[in-house]
Amino acid sequence: MNSTMALIINIPTLFLLYIMIYFTQALSGKRQFYGVSLNSDYFTKEDFKALDKNFKVLVTIGFIVFSIVTLICIYVFKAYEIATLLPILGFCLYQFFTFLYIHNKVKKLKKGLSLEINNLDLEKTRLVLDTDFLNEKNRLIKKYSIMFMIPFIVTVLMGVYTMTQYNSLPDMIPTHWGPSGAADEFSKKSIASVGGIIAMSAGVGLIIYVSSVGSLKSRGKLNVDDLDYSKKAHLHYLNKFALTFLVLNIACQVMFISILIATVNTSSINIFILWPCTIAIIIAAIYQTYLYYKSPSKSKTAVYTVDDEDSFWIFGTIYNNHDDPSFFVQKRFGVGWTVNIGTTKGKIFFIVPFIIIIFALIITSSM
Repeated sequence: MNSTMALIINIPTLFLLYIMIYFTQALSGKRQFYGVSLNSDYFTKEDFKALDKNFKVLVTIGFIVFSIVTLICIYVFKAYEIATLLPILGFCLYQFFTFLYIHNKVKKLKKGLSLEINNLDLEKTRLVLDTDFLNEKNRLIKKYSIMFMIPFIVTVLMGVYTMTQYNSLPDMIPTHWGPSGAADEFSKKSIASVGGIIAMSAGVGLIIYVSSVGSLKSRGKLNVDDLDYSKKAHLHYLNKFALTFLVLNIACQVMFISILIATVNTSSINIFILWPCTIAIIIAAIYQTYLYYKSPSKSKTAVYTVDDEDSFWIFGTIYNNHDDPSFFVQKRFGVGWTVNIGTTKGKIFFIVPFIIIIFALIITSSM
């Protein structure tokens, strides 16, 4: 990698991350403001608007600073790999602490205003449990769960096949492939190196599968004022979510399978697989962001449920409620879903990605 390529890759990546963070609150729905439950009528009040502006200014300053750090790494130290990791990780950490700062400011402001304003909180509407809606939702989830499982099983079988070919693999195997699909990094063959590629493919594939199913199972919040329309809208959006999850599952698993095939054959990844899958993942992720933004469960009129309680959220981002059986719940700040660490499954799923990252670092350092 040269300085021009490092610049082309890293600055746009940092800018994309900046744009996503800058508009995160706008994508978070009409129920929470920087991780705090709040009547959306007050989102545009001067005190809260000032905090929103403060967050955006601080994030912009962080983007400028870490862009400069990226340029220094590239042009002063010629540290291209560090330029890829350090600024992005640093910017993510910086924006998290920036969010915490604004989150605490919002909590303090809400607490102070609640002494004189009695409708700052979300309206505590009655919970709606519609059996017809739940049955339709469960049928849809069951259908797509089977469809999500098929590409994952193929990945696992390909991993098993890769290990059976261990003795016929050459002494040096590819461990990384560039944008052209050509292998650009190699390591000495070992059980750890081959097994690491298989474990990473299967492990990440499993996380994608569980995340997809868990997200679809998350609580749907109906609108009591127009129940029939609300049920149709939820099922409509749930089906669209499921289709985007299916695209993500298939594209990711095809990529993993291609990596395992390239490992066995010590070859490049077919560019007609690499780029279509990459583009499909990006388009599906963007469309899913749009769907999440339009989700009926994030609207102001959705019913009040237990996960709307501020007391069950740590830093406004981590849901911890052992009395709620939900495995996944919708995020308060940002797009997507998060696990309920109050459940055993939630604790395991919360920890597993960190274990995979540590495992990957250990394998990488030993190559």
